[in-house]
Amino acid sequence: MTYTLITGACKGIGKALAYECASRKMNVLLISNDHDCLQVVCDDIRKTKGVESHCLSVDLMEEGATEKVYHWVTENNFRVNILINNVGIGKGGTFGSMKLKDIQHMMMLNNKVMVEMTYHFLPELERHKQAFILSLSSLEARLPLPYKAIYTGTKNFVYAFSLAIAQELKFSNIKVSVLCPGPVLTNPEGLSRIKAHGKRSRLLMMYPDEVARIAVRAMLKGKQVIVPGVLNAIFFKLGSILPVGMKMNILERLFRVYKTT
Repeated sequence: MTYTLITGACKGIGKALAYECASRKMNVLLISNDHDCLQVVCDDIRKTKGVESHCLSVDLMEEGATEKVYHWVTENNFRVNILINNVGIGKGGTFGSMKLKDIQHMMMLNNKVMVEMTYHFLPELERHKQAFILSLSSLEARLPLPYKAIYTGTKNFVYAFSLAIAQELKFSNIKVSVLCPGPVLTNPEGLSRIKAHGKRSRLLMMYPDEVARIAVRAMLKGKQVIVPGVLNAIFFKLGSILPVGMKMNILERLFRVYKTT
């Protein structure tokens, strides 16, 4: 029996990914720091989807947390053939106005945790005939956004790291994908950010279940870069075509709304 392990699995895209995988009859291992929410999702998946569902409540920011997840998996003899690095956090504002603890939190959760989880579970993934790694980046991964400098920097790292190890593992049994969604309506804070951008943001907006459906299907096909939505895909490509000076001036004007958020 094999399992799909998902971090940040009780809300937003992570929760949607858990249900999408379970709907495809994948057994799931769910990780989150929100014990009550996680238990509800875990129990509901087990009851409604007819698959094995187990969960571990742990704060992945704590020292040794990723090792704790790995030991929980090995001690219970869970065989993981899909690793989904979903957990992450975003915060905007001018770099100088941000608190250092918030900067460190974002960098550690978005990057350090992902790297450690991938490192710990790579040997386990190598044991399977076919295995997958899916990591959550962003449409903004190729856009160094003013007023979101740390967030877009961390998502660029996820993007670059995923493509690099995809090449390293090119001739192995493991397929590596990176998910780059645009605006996704996951919580009230996300809704306020989408409203701040007006109509152009709503054109790009998607819902978590849409993103999850596209992501899992593309991952299983071995697609390296997954950008849900036609308009999002066009926007993503434009990020690498426009001259740097022009691109940065446009981005500063577009994302000035994040200056005080």
